[in-house]
Amino acid sequence: MNSRFALGTAQFGMDYGINNQRGKIPLEEASKILEYAVSHGVDTVDSAYSYGDSEKVIGEFIKSEGSAFNIISKLGGNKDLDIEKTVDESLRRLNLDNIYGYLIHDFKFFMANPSIWDDLCHLKDKGKIKKIGFSVYFPQEIQTLWQKGIQMDLVQVPFSIFDQRFLSMFPLLREKRTEIHTRSIFLQGLVFKNVNDLKDRFLGIKEKLLVLSSLAEQIKVPLAGLCINFALLNQYIDKIILGVDSLDNLKENLNMVVFQEKVRSINSQLFGLAENNEDIILPFNWR
Repeated sequence: MNSRFALGTAQFGMDYGINNQRGKIPLEEASKILEYAVSHGVDTVDSAYSYGDSEKVIGEFIKSEGSAFNIISKLGGNKDLDIEKTVDESLRRLNLDNIYGYLIHDFKFFMANPSIWDDLCHLKDKGKIKKIGFSVYFPQEIQTLWQKGIQMDLVQVPFSIFDQRFLSMFPLLREKRTEIHTRSIFLQGLVFKNVNDLKDRFLGIKEKLLVLSSLAEQIKVPLAGLCINFALLNQYIDKIILGVDSLDNLKENLNMVVFQEKVRSINSQLFGLAENNEDIILPFNWR
């Protein structure tokens, strides 16, 4: 069973990822992906209000098959936002009366409108949301939230072989009983890029990509297996969000757990590949 995985659904609603040659996943295949996920122990689905049709696609599945997942969605940033109305719209799209997790997706928007946290607390008290929290990009954002006395039920952070910036915060998040979900384990597909095709800013990570490929060959594990098991071997991570671009891709990724002990044998070397250049490890800087 694969209960430590969450299914990422950005590609259910829009084109997503540096290595995405295909674009948005067709509705019929998205339904098959959800069906396969739930039948193989994946109990959590990650979406967002801003992921195009993603919530609607999940909602159609729930309508026909019943709610078998813990659903997480996220609030975008809009100065005219009515929080309860927006959450209600997500629930309507998802065909749900309440949702497992709802996260603030835009930290700057929250800093300019701190009352939205109180709004989410109110919706949690009303039973519309079970867990509230943040999707963040920088460790200092979590520090700021702690300084403000905000107790998150759930936090989503980027984490991969190359992006280990949040690693030292995991034990304290666990101590504060905050559920930890990680995303971008493949760095939106950058780990799979042919190094000979790298240009501009990405030349700075070429050597580390070559080392990663060499380690994969050395222990005979696919690159995806290195990335997935590096996250699985971290005891503090509750859920690892797997974004997929096809049903076959999901099947392959779920099967990567068989390589866990092989990856454990080189885990210390993978820790040594941490990259601190945020122009490389933060996809929103790629534009």
